[in-house]
Amino acid sequence: MKVVEILKISTEMLKLLSKNEVSRDDWRFVKMYEEYKNMRSLGVKYRESVRLLSEEYKIGRATVERILKRLDKTVNCPQ
Repeated sequence: MKVVEILKISTEMLKLLSKNEVSRDDWRFVKMYEEYKNMRSLGVKYRESVRLLSEEYKIGRATVERILKRLDKTVNCPQ
């Protein structure tokens, strides 16, 4: 399969992601986001959960916070 074929199949989804400022690499952090939500549901404080994720994924605290904020944003879907 060629790249152009994938783009044709995914055009509407890619437009939606682009309009909502979803980074092309955000798929890598879905598991991290789910871990964060699980920690918070278990009562782990925000700062502690960010610290733990920062250590586990070997990225900065501010980067974790930006990623979590981006993934938690509500998407504006066309009706």
